[in-house]
Amino acid sequence: MSASAAPAEITVYTLPSCVHCARAKALLGRRGLGFREVDGSGTRDFRRVLMDLTGGFTVPQIVIDGTPIGGADRLAKLDRLGVLAAIAAREPFPITHELRRVSAGSLARWIAARSRGRRDVSPVRRIQVKLDRAGRPVEARRIDTPSGREDQDGEGVLRASG
Repeated sequence: MSASAAPAEITVYTLPSCVHCARAKALLGRRGLGFREVDGSGTRDFRRVLMDLTGGFTVPQIVIDGTPIGGADRLAKLDRLGVLAAIAAREPFPITHELRRVSAGSLARWIAARSRGRRDVSPVRRIQVKLDRAGRPVEARRIDTPSGREDQDGEGVLRASG
């Protein structure tokens, strides 16, 4: 985040004794993200008000810079993908995230290569993904070496549909 950029405004709508609310607040605290908590226990028809404000009626509901992102599970997913940090830092989107996957096919290729004496093959497939603000993939590219070289098996760039 640049020195002149103000931190993102994060609002967490909660109810007392809500385990998921505590989990969301703890995650934001661990990431060093300040937030404003709105306790709905004293608000008449809080769930209806919450639905009007955020589109969701369960708690917690988290809103970042006026954009509802959902509850604790959604917050945790955005954190795992690196999107939460990007939103909080007001980075431009899409952001790039790297995934590592082991599939049955890549494991079989690795076993076959190892049996032929090759030690430079890995069962892990690295995929570079560009994500939007909601954590949805916009574009994905397989890469297979530590240098980031594009995969040579012809798969190239994968684009998200719809």
